[in-house]
Amino acid sequence: MGYLMSAEKSTNSQRHKVDILVIGGGVIGVTAAYYLARAGRSVTLIEREHIGAGSSPGNAGLIANGFVLPLAAPGAIAKGLKWMLRRSSPFSIRPRLDMDLIAWLWKFAAASNEVQMRKSIPALLLLGQSSLDLFENLHRRENVHFGYERKGRLVLFKSEAALQKWEADIRLMREFGVELTLHDAGGLRHFEPNLSPQVQYGLYCPAYAHLDPARFVQEMARLSGENGAIQMTGVSVKRLECIGNHISAVHTTAGVFAPNQVVLAAGAWSPELAREVDVRLPIQPAKGYSLTFEMPSNGPHFPLQLAEQNVAVTPIGGLLRMTGVLELAGFDPSLDHHRLEAIRRAAEGYFPDTDKWGAGTPWHGYRPMTPDDLPVIGRSAKIRNLVFATGHGTLGVTHALATGKLVSQIVADQPPLMDLSPFQPDRF
Repeated sequence: MGYLMSAEKSTNSQRHKVDILVIGGGVIGVTAAYYLARAGRSVTLIEREHIGAGSSPGNAGLIANGFVLPLAAPGAIAKGLKWMLRRSSPFSIRPRLDMDLIAWLWKFAAASNEVQMRKSIPALLLLGQSSLDLFENLHRRENVHFGYERKGRLVLFKSEAALQKWEADIRLMREFGVELTLHDAGGLRHFEPNLSPQVQYGLYCPAYAHLDPARFVQEMARLSGENGAIQMTGVSVKRLECIGNHISAVHTTAGVFAPNQVVLAAGAWSPELAREVDVRLPIQPAKGYSLTFEMPSNGPHFPLQLAEQNVAVTPIGGLLRMTGVLELAGFDPSLDHHRLEAIRRAAEGYFPDTDKWGAGTPWHGYRPMTPDDLPVIGRSAKIRNLVFATGHGTLGVTHALATGKLVSQIVADQPPLMDLSPFQPDRF
């Protein structure tokens, strides 16, 4: 039986000999710990704050296995330049003299082409489908309670002109085998009877599921502990020490860990730790925003995408969460209230009486974005006992279980459940 302990119960003089050390207690770290522990490995997970302290409490909670166009796509640069001057835009870059940001933007521009996009889409779809299959298996096998529902998702359009802007993307997704059905105003009301009369079309994608992301992280942490994983919170990594091409010691505020293997799952903070072993990860912290409301009486039954506003709406138990906006502004903790107001006003025209929904509870978190919008999953080519599981961007919940399963296979040198070449750490 594993257990959760605080760094207060440890001292800096202690030396911990461990088999697998997982760095990061977010959605990727706890799922990796779960699959490693289930495979019979001795696992210790360390987290500098508390379990689920990162993006878990406020994200959309979607298992987005369907309409997954990478952010790096043709026209992304021109669109980004246009959005840069709009404080309510869905994606923005705060200009600053930062060489890591400049290098990231250069790689992003290089990845924003038709060829790379067509390589990325099947990789994302396969990773998403594998994760969805694992969610179904998890529910059959384990006693878990995190509000998992497989109902699909609706993209809503208020005009034919808005729908036409999506037509090329719809054709592309169907080309890759994604099931999408288009509904007119009448058919749409069979899904969502409370929609405003302004909503004219809806695109239904049945492959989506959704859950309560905060509860999901806590449940996976509980299951990993029940399978024997040790979880230590309030533990910060101070430095990594190498002998040759192996990490020999991880110096932390709770002492020194001597691991056989290290799994780096620290999200947006992964690059600064990778630098300790002279590995460069082109990951930028993209600040995401959300507002959470008490579920209104006319609230939605299905997860939604408000097409004209680029805002996601998810029913999570008795709550309603609206998420939108990615802001490349570094680790800036401030809340841009113009962006929050844009999210709050996004539902106007889709549902009546949205002014009665209240102000909502604001949140922001840092999403680890790679230039090609694909995660980094695999063993380091330079440090042979280091495995990366990071860079999932906005799809951390979506890809968590598949990533955790892959990590357990990589650590054991087993054949992975899919081709890992699109996600290799050295692809940059």
